[in-house]
Amino acid sequence: MSKLKEINNQTKFEGFTHKRSMSSPFLLTMEDGEPFDSWVFFERSVFKTCYFSLSSINEKQNCVVLELLVPCCNRSTCRQKVLYRSSSKIFVDLSFLCGMMKVELPVYDALILKNIESHHIFLCFSTSPSSVEVWRNGTKFLNTATVVLHHQDHQDVPVAIRIQTGSFCYDLLVQKGESRAITVKDVKFILNTPSTENVQARLDMQINMVQKRKIKL
Repeated sequence: MSKLKEINNQTKFEGFTHKRSMSSPFLLTMEDGEPFDSWVFFERSVFKTCYFSLSSINEKQNCVVLELLVPCCNRSTCRQKVLYRSSSKIFVDLSFLCGMMKVELPVYDALILKNIESHHIFLCFSTSPSSVEVWRNGTKFLNTATVVLHHQDHQDVPVAIRIQTGSFCYDLLVQKGESRAITVKDVKFILNTPSTENVQARLDMQINMVQKRKIKL
């Protein structure tokens, strides 16, 4: 109880700028020395966790309310040692427990889902006065994209594309025999600009899509 009171007082003292404040994560041990754990059900997955955060404490009744923290996975070989917050809480009688230990693991408010997409687009530049859209982001997810433009024509004529992001516009120009790359955030669409001759090029893209999802149980 004394260690939990210390954590509770420290949380109040430090103050938090998060939407939901929380204490440092910790483990609890039972009288037989085994870690105390609980089950978390999320969509079609079930997580067994022994990591908790303190929500409230009642000294008179010798009990606490704990928030369950979801581990990234249950495999010992997992390299991503992080915890995620959940909306699940449990009421625990401290008389069944005999110890606790803080853990130095980062805790995130949302589960980060990442998806890497690759695109290889053959481009034909023409003397048409208008630009042509060659790619558009069909999702609302945040992204970071590496765009590579390869000149693939025998003609000594430069080619250029225009990359439109959420807030900026970038022009990528390459000469004969060249390739150029740029990495930008929040790509919306890409246009190929008019050329002085009919020229061919190739556009390679690697897009890292990022989606944040709250874990609600």
